[in-house]
Amino acid sequence: MQYPACNVFCAEFLRQIIAMEGPDTVSAVILEPIGNTGGILTPPPEYLPRIRQICDEMNVLLIFDEMITGMGRTGEWFAAQSFGVTPDILCLGKGLSSGYAPLAAVTWSDRIQTAFWGPPEAGIEFGHGHTYAAHPPSCAAGIASISEIRERNLIANGREMGQHLVARLKDMGQRYGIFGEIRGKGFLWGVELVKDPATKAQFPLSVAIGKQIGAEAQERGLITRHDPQWIAMAPPLVTTREELDAMCDILDESIGAVLDRL
Repeated sequence: MQYPACNVFCAEFLRQIIAMEGPDTVSAVILEPIGNTGGILTPPPEYLPRIRQICDEMNVLLIFDEMITGMGRTGEWFAAQSFGVTPDILCLGKGLSSGYAPLAAVTWSDRIQTAFWGPPEAGIEFGHGHTYAAHPPSCAAGIASISEIRERNLIANGREMGQHLVARLKDMGQRYGIFGEIRGKGFLWGVELVKDPATKAQFPLSVAIGKQIGAEAQERGLITRHDPQWIAMAPPLVTTREELDAMCDILDESIGAVLDRL
């Protein structure tokens, strides 16, 4: 659960850890702009800019893992843009080829390139190889995927559908009374499931409310990401309003069915 009082403190705590360990012993900070497996943990607006500032002050690199959040998922091409923060290194995958073929990439700033780019006699190049580097079918899938996203303006569609999804989730939350936070960006949203929205008291782990809802939804034809205390949805960027409503209807019915059994 995200506590408002933590907005700046959590970033400052990182500063304290780096200072305690010694900045010269810390090469980089690597993070997901939105924590996926923890329940779509979305930082407040000031958090990532403060992390960027701390890394700069400590001369520590900042690395974003955007395997999940990249390629339009958060309403911009990259979550780095959504949060207004430029990392030194950005890791991409999955959405890069829309899953049609395995493909990943790493991009970096001029600061990183300068450290490894020079004439052969300088001996500073980063000599490395990958077994499947420049794999033609995967690269073709990546080019085709990026072209589709651009030409069909799918990032804008994801933003619009994301707003509709949030509206549907808020409606469910009001009717069922088990939603804590609804958190995310663009077309990536998660719901914290709680026994009491006012106090954020959780269901007992033995109830595994999120897993029950996820299993019920899957039986009805909707695949979600779920955990005992939360459930998440990240439909394709091509999703239409009608398709999204069908997904939300199944989730709605699944929540009702599970609560009827409790």
